[in-house]
Amino acid sequence: MSIEHRGFLVDVDVVPDDTGFQWLCRATIEGVGEKAGKETLPGIELTIPKTKIDILMALSMVEHRAVESIDEWYERGGVPT
Repeated sequence: MSIEHRGFLVDVDVVPDDTGFQWLCRATIEGVGEKAGKETLPGIELTIPKTKIDILMALSMVEHRAVESIDEWYERGGVPT
């Protein structure tokens, strides 16, 4: 699943781990627009127990963290490279 936020493309992937008890969640954050240039922010990785959260909630959590990361980059005065 992909979303765009403030010139960044966020690609989110959620898969079950080998045991089937946890969600392995990853997001990559890459600049695609004029605002962000070709900047790449550190990715987001979460491991979430499947018994507590379904896959849609896991996706939402990773997307939310990625959006927060992008907003923090701008607050720190992020300048595209």
